[in-house]
Amino acid sequence: MNTYPFSFSHLQKALLAVGSFSYLGLSSGMAYAADENETAQLATITVTADKAQAAYYQPQVNLTGFTQQTQAEIPASLTTVTAQLIADQHAKTLTDVVKNDAAVGDGYAPIGYYPNFMMRGFMLNAGSSYLLNGHLLRGQQNVALENKAQVEILKGISAIQSGMSTPGGVINYVTKRPENVRSLTIEGDSHGGNRVATDLGGLFGEKQQFGYRINLAKEEIHPYVDHADGQRVFGSLALDWKVSDRSKLEFDLESQRQRQRSVPGYQLLGGTALPTNVNWDRLLGYQSWGKPVTNESLNAGLKYTYQFNDNWTANLAASQSRVVVDDYSAFPWACYSSVCEISGLGNSFDAQGNYDIYEFRSPNDSYLTNQFKTGLNGKFNTGTWQHNLSLELSQTYKRHAQYDAVNVQVGSGNIYTDSETYNPSNVPLGNHYKSLDSQQTALNVLDQIEFNTAWSVLLGGKLLHLDENAYAADGSNIRETNLDRFLPQFAVMYQPWEHTHVYASYAKGLSDGGQAPWFANNAFATLSPVYSAQYELGIKQQWQALLFSAALFDLKQDNQYTNANYDYVTDGEQHNLGLELGVQGRLSPNLDISSTMAFIDSQLKGIDAAEYSGHQTQNVPKLRFASHVSYAVPQVDGLRLLAGMQYSSDKYANKAGTVKVPSFTVFDIGSAYNFRAYGYDNTLRLNIDNLFNKKYWRDAGSFFGDDYLFLGAPRSAQFSWTVNF
Repeated sequence: MNTYPFSFSHLQKALLAVGSFSYLGLSSGMAYAADENETAQLATITVTADKAQAAYYQPQVNLTGFTQQTQAEIPASLTTVTAQLIADQHAKTLTDVVKNDAAVGDGYAPIGYYPNFMMRGFMLNAGSSYLLNGHLLRGQQNVALENKAQVEILKGISAIQSGMSTPGGVINYVTKRPENVRSLTIEGDSHGGNRVATDLGGLFGEKQQFGYRINLAKEEIHPYVDHADGQRVFGSLALDWKVSDRSKLEFDLESQRQRQRSVPGYQLLGGTALPTNVNWDRLLGYQSWGKPVTNESLNAGLKYTYQFNDNWTANLAASQSRVVVDDYSAFPWACYSSVCEISGLGNSFDAQGNYDIYEFRSPNDSYLTNQFKTGLNGKFNTGTWQHNLSLELSQTYKRHAQYDAVNVQVGSGNIYTDSETYNPSNVPLGNHYKSLDSQQTALNVLDQIEFNTAWSVLLGGKLLHLDENAYAADGSNIRETNLDRFLPQFAVMYQPWEHTHVYASYAKGLSDGGQAPWFANNAFATLSPVYSAQYELGIKQQWQALLFSAALFDLKQDNQYTNANYDYVTDGEQHNLGLELGVQGRLSPNLDISSTMAFIDSQLKGIDAAEYSGHQTQNVPKLRFASHVSYAVPQVDGLRLLAGMQYSSDKYANKAGTVKVPSFTVFDIGSAYNFRAYGYDNTLRLNIDNLFNKKYWRDAGSFFGDDYLFLGAPRSAQFSWTVNF
């Protein structure tokens, strides 16, 4: 906020020049007359004006364990993607959002399925790497963005935020809070897709202590791939109640149903070569009897906050995240049938592009997370040291229930031709069973000690108790884990001069174990949690509305994979070294920018499979860069021009590091125009993604033990109109 003092001496002199004047006061019936020779001294009037908020930068965040609320002061690397940037880019899923951060990439994110992501070279965990307003969120869903105020990409602080997570970081969705708003958005794209969304909210009560916000959306999905159309319906409700001047109750509920046929990925040809000259629009393995994947999700949260005084605040919170996935797919995988050029290639297509088609049936794949939290935050002094204490006790319950799925070969196909139609199998589903039952109790204690204006430290950690059981399809218990661990957190912060912050941090973490692939000897078994360690050194410089950041990191985590004996095991570790550079905010009065760069050296070490070590880890490029700008045209009020680009260096497409997908650069352009017509505020947006129609492999990751390749989207245009009424 900028403050501008104004002097009114010129006004005084003008009045006095006219002659004497009087000021009549009605209090006690008395009147006061100013003598013409007296100089009347008027009180200084201070006018305040809010500085225009940068469109692509939100400095305010609210993280567990940190008393700081601005990005510049927090000893960690993070990126915020604002609601305006989400709208400008017509982002519909998290895949569209994370392209703004060079440290994040796809890690098996097919169209029509829930996405997976790599952050700082580590695969995020669907059970613990995603948050909604700081509470655990199931990752087996395409989280809707219509009701999100911002998406926070938090790197290097995952152990504090979610208790159990990968060292790469976490994604935190922040919902919009109630306010007086009424808007309607209509959107369409060049492939025939369309969306209608509303945002309705209000404040009421004598002191406007009650508030609500409702977001609704209906989308017809028409991707660039044939036979993959789908539908999505979404609704959310946010309620706020200011119970008193010191207490507040917040409630969030969102529900979504998406139904769309999943688009499978390619595999290497003969295990040694990339597919070439493939069509963007061909759905591999298409069978008319194949059903769309149905994904139904429900996320809810309730939080009560009470402020005892200016120094101490307590909160109570409860949340639930539930996802049910019905997966009926015709799926191309490997090549073991008689049409294959060579039998027994391993899990890849043959050299001519032939593959086997499998019928996969796994309905009612259910994921549930319940979480309860109570916290206390306060500050006090011991001598000249100021303490900012954060205490949080949490109880988390996770459950995964599934069928003993059907996965049967029904035919074969080729990547260059449409598939023949085969009959589906009549193999019945197996038992529906609980594959994982996990209870976690955690006490998080952090004390940020400010020694003086320049130096401070963050001391503490998380005391974690885990009671976890994994089960086989017949209901037998195949693993029981009961452990107690202390996960330390430490950071030292130094402010050499105003607006500059230097930090060094260390943390240990614990992440949910992976689930074995269907072809492993211990198929679908969930392994024990894995351990990680994080080191980070960073600097942040705030210059007006622009934040510069740099971070060096050293991350390690236990590795899990399927070995040569087809056992899914924990063996060796993944070691990532990296450098991140970023700039976010307002570069000039007319120019907003969000730009990041990430250099990552990632290798597997101490692993029995020697061919998997000694080279860059699969699907992790050495260098990635992302930049997006918004320029307000001064000659046309309300018009902004948009531009963006993403670059990725080449990366390995298999674990042995023998095949690479080439580097790529993709450019986007767009515009946004705000105007007022017939008494209403309107916004028109137009975007063209992949402007030069670049064909590239965006994702070369591994999923359930197999390697897959996914093409990036071709050139597409999107248009939207938003009216506030």
